[in-house]
Amino acid sequence: MESIYTGLFFIAIGILVKLFPNLMAGYNQFSQKEKENAIANGLPTFGSAVFVVMGLLSISGYFLGIWLDQPGIGMVISLGVTLLGVVVLIVFGNRFTRERVR
Repeated sequence: MESIYTGLFFIAIGILVKLFPNLMAGYNQFSQKEKENAIANGLPTFGSAVFVVMGLLSISGYFLGIWLDQPGIGMVISLGVTLLGVVVLIVFGNRFTRERVR
């Protein structure tokens, strides 16, 4: 059941990041030009999409664990999704602040 709560939490964060980009870590440290580039290139949309996918995968892990009769697998999947999501956000999120897309 914790996997469902984790998934709903990730989905809520995804919605909030789309509405309020200042919630993303390090966003307030950007220069004004970097903030404009991030908005124009879709950084809030990317962050929101990653968090929503993380939430859906976490919830799916719960049901996968029930289907396989191993309820503990849901928390392992939630942990893996969290770690993988952080890596994706850090590695691919950096490219949204560099140059403005034309």
